[in-house]
Order: sequence, then structure tokens, then C-alpha cells
Amino acid sequence: MRKFIDNLEKHVMAVGLTVMTFITVINVISRKFMGLSMSFLEEITTAMFLLITLLGAAVAARQGGHLGLSVLTDLFPKRFQKYVILITWAASALFSVLLIKYGIDMVQSEIAMGVTTPSLGWPEAIFGSFVPIGAVFILIRFTQWAVSAFKQSNKEAE
Repeated sequence: MRKFIDNLEKHVMAVGLTVMTFITVINVISRKFMGLSMSFLEEITTAMFLLITLLGAAVAARQGGHLGLSVLTDLFPKRFQKYVILITWAASALFSVLLIKYGIDMVQSEIAMGVTTPSLGWPEAIFGSFVPIGAVFILIRFTQWAVSAFKQSNKEAE
């Protein structure tokens, strides 16, 4: 399962970055040489940026790359570090769960009101769904980090 999630994150981020780059280049060329701004391309770029940012946060969580994670745990003696890990995980999990909840609320509201993107006319809920999806990945990755860090902390305390 972990390998599947790793691959899914990598592929979605790679495709998203490729789409963003391609669309941005096309838009710049269009503006420069044809004097046309394709605002519908900016909608897709913004949505891809949101998705890549949330998945990037999940990857950083998996690797323990968020600055606060190591700063907090390193301040305490080895025997207390596992408790700091649990507190850090609890705060991260709470944040992720709230992001999931409010992201789902936002998507449901967008669906109920029939909100569409200004240029493309696509349902805004498509892009809005990136928030709870990204938050689920962040929650999974913080949990994986916490389990790994907790095991490492127990080994070092022995």
C-alpha cells in the first residue's frame, strides 16, 4: 500500500507539474506573439498548483521534512521524544481532519450551488476536491511519519 501511495503521489505531481509548465508556456507564447491571454489556462494552472502543493506537503510529512517536527523533538531528552512525536502527530492529524471536513463541506456547497469556473465553465467542485484529497494524503503521511519516528525513538531510548 505504501509503495502504491508513493507512486501515485509521484505520478500525480509529475503530471501536474508537466501540465502547469506546458500550459504556462503556451499562455506566455500566446500573449507575446498573438496578444491573446487565455484565462481558462490559468484556471487549470491554479488548480494544478493547489494539488501539487498539498501532495508536496504530504511528501514532506512522510519524510519528516516539516521544520517543526524535528525542532520540537530535538529539544527534549530521548526518553520524552516519543511523547512529543505523539503530540505533533495529534496536532497534524487534527489539522488534516479539519482540512478534510471543511474541504468536503466546500465541495458539497459548490455542487449544491452549481458553481462553475469563470472561463471554462467546469464544475468548481472538481478543483475543490483537491483540498480534501490532498488532506487525506497529508493525514496518511503524518501517520506514517509518526509510526516510524515513534519506533525510532523507542530504539534510541533503549
